[in-house]
Amino acid sequence: MKDKTIVLFAIVVLVLFAASAAVASDALKVRVKVPLANVRKTPDLNGAVLQQLAAGTVLDVLEKKGEWYRVALTVGGAQAEGYVNYTVVEEVAEGVTQRPAAQPAQPVQRPAAQPPQRPAEQPETAASEPAFKKLFISVGYQIGFGTESQALNFTFPAYQETAQIGLDYTLKKGNTIDVAAGLFLGKAWGVKVGVDLTSRNFEETTTFAVPHPLWIGVPREGTITGTGLKVSENDITLNLFYLLRFGKMGLELYGGPCYALSTATIISDITAAETGYPYLTNSVVQLSSDVKSNAFGFDAGASISYLFGSSVGLYVNASYVSAKAKYEPGNGLPALSVTLGGLKAGGGVKIML
Repeated sequence: MKDKTIVLFAIVVLVLFAASAAVASDALKVRVKVPLANVRKTPDLNGAVLQQLAAGTVLDVLEKKGEWYRVALTVGGAQAEGYVNYTVVEEVAEGVTQRPAAQPAQPVQRPAAQPPQRPAEQPETAASEPAFKKLFISVGYQIGFGTESQALNFTFPAYQETAQIGLDYTLKKGNTIDVAAGLFLGKAWGVKVGVDLTSRNFEETTTFAVPHPLWIGVPREGTITGTGLKVSENDITLNLFYLLRFGKMGLELYGGPCYALSTATIISDITAAETGYPYLTNSVVQLSSDVKSNAFGFDAGASISYLFGSSVGLYVNASYVSAKAKYEPGNGLPALSVTLGGLKAGGGVKIML
């Protein structure tokens, strides 16, 4: 009786195991959805090709490993296993058993002594390229190259003569932080909006010749230097861009209008005061203040980028921004006109979304 129980138990276990194996074999199947799919020996794109299967071929899945399916197949009349990438197959319902005949892995006859050539892998090559993404943002830093000088002169009456004042400004090179967001409207072109935050310093020297209160034709002359003078500039750009792709590298050309909002700290008032008889020297004092000016202009440039993956890369670029700003300090001083922006170059990080 005990022996019969053991035999009966063994039969039940074998039946359950066979049923579970059958269920497992039918649990998941995949169908080839591309014209020709490679079945590889290992789950990577460099693995040897065991077979090439035509569209519609259905395979039993033994295991799913990340982006690969381990499938059962027949090679040379013997049972074998291989791997197919998820990009070339689709999962199908249980019970599908149709399996067209596999095509040979080597489409061209070659001498046996030569090493086998890798068959064409069009579906997997396309799948290995970074997926097309429509949105991107970039953050970078640029160094300006342009400087600009301007000499302003004005006069005012003093002691029945004329006092002469000269203001010599030089706008120095600046540094820019640029942030942009872009949208692809096609595979190669689109629009992007950017903001450039720029800070530049002024060098300024004031020369003066003020008449003497007692002697005709004997002016008091001198120079003074302005301090803390600068321009803060925020450029808002709206550009069309065109991207030429070379694998993971890209050459982007762009251009469009810009609107510059700027504030300049410049000389806004100059006063002269007499000190000490016989007034051989004159005390000239100049005051500075912030003067705002906004202007329309244009923006153009080019950048070269390299993506390390599908989402993050680095870029270098060169751009030119031009907008004419006019600062009017008042108090009888002449207006100061400055070309904002200028030629810049730098680089930064680009993130695809």
